[in-house]
Amino acid sequence: MSNLALRVLTAVVALPLVAALIAWREPLGFGGLVLLVGALALIEYTGIALPGASRRLRAGVVVIGVGLAAAIYMHPPLALVWALAALIAVSAAVLFEPGDVPGSGARLGLAAFGVFYIGLLAAPLAILHRDAPDGPLWVFVALAVTFGNDTGAYFAGRALGRHKLYPTISPSKTVEGGIGGMVAGVGVLLLGHFTVARTLSLADCLLVAIPGGVVGPIGDLVESMLKRAAGVKDSGRLLPGHGGILDRIDALLLAGPVLWYVQVMR
Repeated sequence: MSNLALRVLTAVVALPLVAALIAWREPLGFGGLVLLVGALALIEYTGIALPGASRRLRAGVVVIGVGLAAAIYMHPPLALVWALAALIAVSAAVLFEPGDVPGSGARLGLAAFGVFYIGLLAAPLAILHRDAPDGPLWVFVALAVTFGNDTGAYFAGRALGRHKLYPTISPSKTVEGGIGGMVAGVGVLLLGHFTVARTLSLADCLLVAIPGGVVGPIGDLVESMLKRAAGVKDSGRLLPGHGGILDRIDALLLAGPVLWYVQVMR
């Protein structure tokens, strides 16, 4: 089976479950999904970024990252307190499991980055779902613009790609693919505006799709940089055709907080 066919098959199986949890009236359903996905992504992250660290330290990073996301979700006004507590906790975790001392500084940086990269950035989408007016709709919008951008970039890059976007990090990504992805993201939201999401204004479509088309690829490139440094192609094998969980949510991790901010400022 081709990679594209595997991607489509995985999406057909997984998306209805995700959609059901988003649409469910009980917000803890989607909140729980976000924490589960965050935990799996952190497991993958520690595997590629901290392969030489002890199992106890890698587990600590996962627990602290998920704990940060859960704390922010439960009480967002204390987000700064939770972030400081997470920083202290991950610093202590590395201090008690330093491994070889010359490399402990880099290990601390990678451990702390993982906690905030995934634990902190995963929370806003769950908060948006629970607290915003039409929260589930906005989560669907986040997924639509992110996956629309990704799909548009894939096909535009294959058909029209000539100029490499960042060849040292991701040789397959092109400038034409990036433009095609942004156009696709705008197009998906405009389609939603004229069909099933009438409450989504034309201004909303542009305010979401354009920033999403910028920060989403940045998130993708950040994860590609981590994988390139580790010498791996995918973060995991959990999603056939897509790789790992982190491969699937890398753009969403940055696009979700931006969308939350756009919705709050409306």
